[in-house]
Amino acid sequence: MVHFDDATIERIFGADDAENENPDRFKEYFYKNKAYESLTSKLPTRILVGPKGVGKSALLKRAFLDDQDTGNLALWLKPNDIVSIKTTANSESDFILKIEHWKRGLLLEIIELLFQRYFGKGSRSILPDLADGRTRDLINILTRVISENSNNSSINIYIDDIDRGWSASPQDIRNISALLNAIRDIGGEAPDIRFRMGLRSDVYFLVRTSDESTDKIERNIIWLRWINDDILRLMAKRISSFFNTGHSEAQLASMSQRQISELILSKVISPKFLGRGRWAEKSTHSILMSLTRARPRDLVKLFHLAAKNAFTDNVDIIGTTQLEKAFEPYSQERLQDIINEYKSELPEIEKLLLEMKPSRRQRRTADSFQFTTAELRSKLNKAMSHIPLSFTNGRHVNSGSLIQFLYKIDFITARKENLDGIDRKYFDQGRFLAPEFADFGYDWEIHPAYRWALQPQDINSILDNIEYA
Repeated sequence: MVHFDDATIERIFGADDAENENPDRFKEYFYKNKAYESLTSKLPTRILVGPKGVGKSALLKRAFLDDQDTGNLALWLKPNDIVSIKTTANSESDFILKIEHWKRGLLLEIIELLFQRYFGKGSRSILPDLADGRTRDLINILTRVISENSNNSSINIYIDDIDRGWSASPQDIRNISALLNAIRDIGGEAPDIRFRMGLRSDVYFLVRTSDESTDKIERNIIWLRWINDDILRLMAKRISSFFNTGHSEAQLASMSQRQISELILSKVISPKFLGRGRWAEKSTHSILMSLTRARPRDLVKLFHLAAKNAFTDNVDIIGTTQLEKAFEPYSQERLQDIINEYKSELPEIEKLLLEMKPSRRQRRTADSFQFTTAELRSKLNKAMSHIPLSFTNGRHVNSGSLIQFLYKIDFITARKENLDGIDRKYFDQGRFLAPEFADFGYDWEIHPAYRWALQPQDINSILDNIEYA
C-alpha cells in the first residue's frame, strides 16, 4: 500500500529536475538510451539539444556522476561560474574577438576550478600568472596539469543551463554562437579537453539559422528525442526500482506496454480508465501517453498531480477520479510553461496562445483543435489584426512565421492521415514542414496537453476528442 505524501511521491516518480534529485536514487532509476551513449563517447565536443523537459540535464548529470564513480577528472560549470565571461564577451563587437574572450575565459575558469576542487587552492601557486596568458599557453598549461593528475589524461567539462536568461536577442544569439565556436576550437587543439553541453532546441535553431559558421559543429550535435514507448518504460523503471520488483532495464525493454501497465504501473495507478465516452474502459497508460509532449518531465508532472489527488482523497492507488482532476491543472501549467519559456522571443505570446481557443461554434465540433494550413493562417491573421506582435530578434511577423513559431514551441504538431493511421511530427522531427518554407501537405493540431487550459468551460468533452497516442 502506498501513502502518497510528498516525500513518497518524489521518491517514486522522481524530482521535476535532475539537478535536485538525490544522486543515489537518481542512479537507481536512470534510463539509458542511445543519446547517453553518444554523449559519453570520447570526442572533444558533445552538444545535447532538445526542448525543455526532455531530460538534457538528467543525461549530463548521469555522465558526470559516472565520471566521479570511475575517478575521471570532471568539472560542472554552472551559469554563475561563467557569468563574468559572458559579460566580457558581450562588450566585444568583433565576432572573432568574442570567440577569443570565450576561449580564454573558459580556460582560466577551468584551471581555477580544477585546483579548487581537486588539488587544493594553495597548489595553484605552482603555476605562472595566468591573467595575461595567451590562449595557446593556457591550453598547454591545462593539458599538462591534466596529464600529470589524471589516469587517462583527459577532463570532461559539463556546461548546463547556459541559456538561462535567454532573450532571443541578436546579442544573445551571437553570444551562444561564439561559445559554441570557442569550445569547438579548444577541442580541436586539445582533444582531451572534452566539453559536454546542453542546449534548448529553440536556442540552437535560432543560432543555427543566423550564423553560417555553426555548420562546423553540426556533427557534434546530439538530438535528444523520445518516443512515447520509451517514456513509458522510463517511468516503469522508476516505479519498479522503488518497489524493488527486480525488473532489469533489459527485461523492461522486452515487455509489452500492457505487461508494463499490469505488472508495474498497477502498483500506483489503475490500469483501466473508467471515465465516460470513447476512453471508457481503455488503458490508462494510453491516455497518459496522449497527453505528454514527447518529454519525460510531462509524465512525471502528471503522476505527481494525480498522486497528490490520491493523497487528498485518502486512496492508495491513483484511480480515474484522481487522474481526471489532474488534467486541467496539468494543462494550465504546461501552457504557463511555454509562456514563461518563450515570452522573451515573442513578448505577446500569452495573448496569441489564448487567441487559439475554439470559438463557440467550434467547441461543438470534434475537430475544434485541428486546422488545415489555410484555416490556421486565417485564425492567425485574425489574431494579428488586434494583437501587436513582434519577435525580439526583429524577424518579420506574418501567418507563416507564426505557424513556424507555434510549431517550434510544440504548441501545435504537424499531422497527416494515411493508410497506416495518423503521422504526427514534432518540430525537431521535421522543422521544414511549417508553411513558411514549403507546403508538404500536413495539417495542424493543438497538442492535447494545452486543451483544458484553452477550453476550461467544457473540460469533459476534451478527452473524448483526443485520439489515441
